[in-house]
Amino acid sequence: AVLEVGDLRLDTARVEAYRGGRPLSLTPKEFGVLHYLMTRPGHVVSTEELLEHVWDEHTDPFTNTVRVTVGTLRRKLAGDGDSPIETVISRGYRLRGAR
Repeated sequence: AVLEVGDLRLDTARVEAYRGGRPLSLTPKEFGVLHYLMTRPGHVVSTEELLEHVWDEHTDPFTNTVRVTVGTLRRKLAGDGDSPIETVISRGYRLRGAR
């Protein structure tokens, strides 16, 4: 399946991600986070939800791994511009949809 939100394109079969036609080099977790956010554009996704759907059940719920992964993903998506992932204080993360 191919997901498109704004200038983001995710090919789940080929495990490829693009922003504005530019290929992105993502780790499996970064790809998983982006995929999960792209299936819910505009919706706030909590850290717990990401832990549940992208990591396995043995991950420590108090770890900062989600914050770190979202941070590196945000930097990779930003390139020369602005990242489409926004932090919603005390609630989680949201992927801005097409403008």
